[in-house]
Amino acid sequence: MGNYLKKFAGTLIAILILALLLAYLFLFELRKASDGEKNGVVFTGVNEEQISEISLKYPSQTVVCQKKGEDWFVLKDSKEFKADDNIISRMIADISDMKVEKVVSENPKDLAGFGLDKPKVEVLAKASGKEIRLAIGDESPVGTGTYILANGENKVLLVERISIMSFLDKSVNNIRDKRVVNLSEDKIKGMRFKSGGLTFELERKDGEWVGKDILEYVEIDQDKISGVASTLSRLRVGNFESDEPKELKSYGLDAPSAEVELIQDGETTRILFGNKKEDGGYYLKLSSGDSIYSVPDYVFTQVPKELNDFRVVRVVKLDPEKVSRIEIGRGGNAISLLREEGNWVLENEKDKNIDEEKVQELLQEINDITVEEFVDDNPSDLAPYGLDKPEIQITVSEGDKKTTLFFGKTENEKVYAKVADERSVYTLDKEILTVIPSSRDELLEK
Repeated sequence: MGNYLKKFAGTLIAILILALLLAYLFLFELRKASDGEKNGVVFTGVNEEQISEISLKYPSQTVVCQKKGEDWFVLKDSKEFKADDNIISRMIADISDMKVEKVVSENPKDLAGFGLDKPKVEVLAKASGKEIRLAIGDESPVGTGTYILANGENKVLLVERISIMSFLDKSVNNIRDKRVVNLSEDKIKGMRFKSGGLTFELERKDGEWVGKDILEYVEIDQDKISGVASTLSRLRVGNFESDEPKELKSYGLDAPSAEVELIQDGETTRILFGNKKEDGGYYLKLSSGDSIYSVPDYVFTQVPKELNDFRVVRVVKLDPEKVSRIEIGRGGNAISLLREEGNWVLENEKDKNIDEEKVQELLQEINDITVEEFVDDNPSDLAPYGLDKPEIQITVSEGDKKTTLFFGKTENEKVYAKVADERSVYTLDKEILTVIPSSRDELLEK
């Protein structure tokens, strides 16, 4: 008998190993099947393109979104408003991709423990005659899951919280397209501004903004105007104020404080600005619609109200490294500096050592001068500003190019100034006078 067992021992061991392997495979496949259910999608066979309606039923309101052609709209009373494509796309993707993390309870006797007796929101999506239903309950006490019911089945599922966030706390205004204006900034060909009885117009020529019927010597700040065009071309709502205003006076839109017209492809978009809101922002509407919105303060502030708002305020444009000569006249003293072989020297005292850092600081200060206020663009007499006989004058040479700046009288912490061969008189912060040397001693090395 012992010999017999020894003879078949190898076979018995092989059979035992085979049985264990089969048992392992059975359990593995069983777990795999279970995992497949766990990680399967909640709604199978969803064709995102066929979804044509999404309804969100909250305890206090119901929000309905419908697809018409290629666009989505959100309904409010008897009106429909363009919906935010990103919000709609997110909801559709969440319906399509939502995955089961766990089957929590089959045929539960009480849904209250999962917050599903009174769901936070009930979602109904329609796709080619098929209805997709979703009820969203409480968050799970552990982890990052949320309890749901799907397609009316009495089976509580756990899904990742992030997959249902797009359906929570929505309203008509949440879902509405926030774009007031939707133009391409680089395709805007003209802008017309109106404020306080003044009207001025700009047009784009060869990529540059130029004034229409604006004096040639008024230099337009290209960056500033491009910034205005950029802001207004993609203007977004801060808040939806009223879609059916009974009157415009309370918003200041019966007599707008500012108006802007944007011209693109032969079409004009007219934006009207009203009063400032008590809690910040400005009322606004389009001339083509009834709805009143509000926008942040910076939008109204950025819009030019007068010609000077979009003028270049930098007085001179220098390349300090290319300046070859500086001449300063102040208080009866004359200072003349030359750059020779990269070093600054006094024209008539080349043996004196100049403080290079002080000269560079002076050039940088001159280069950074900006207008505080434009006073007169065509003065008939410079005497009232002390510019007929300037107290200080500086001439900076870059090769053959010379720029001379005159400084006149000081008033109220400001100094009158102008460029010699330009018309306009303006005021500058008088702090600039503190960096202009009165004698050559101030520029010498200590």
